[in-house]
Amino acid sequence: MEDKQYELLNEMIVKINEARTYNIISGILILLWVIECFFEIFWIQKFDGFYWVIWIFCMVGWYHMNQKFRGAMNEYEELKKEYDIRFDDENN
Repeated sequence: MEDKQYELLNEMIVKINEARTYNIISGILILLWVIECFFEIFWIQKFDGFYWVIWIFCMVGWYHMNQKFRGAMNEYEELKKEYDIRFDDENN
């Protein structure tokens, strides 16, 4: 019985770490876009094609990472419900 409990706990930890990784990647993409935006505004002072390529790359990447984050958190919530249903009665 404890093996299944530890297995669920480990899966929950993996999902939390996976979601955190997606958030970090999303933050890096946003930081990249902000740096590029400041570079274009204050250094080059025009928005050329490279800016729009970076912008599209960052927005698509951010959207994709946001979807993966939501998926990982949904899976975590399902694992948490399963853990609560199975093992909450034993702890009380």
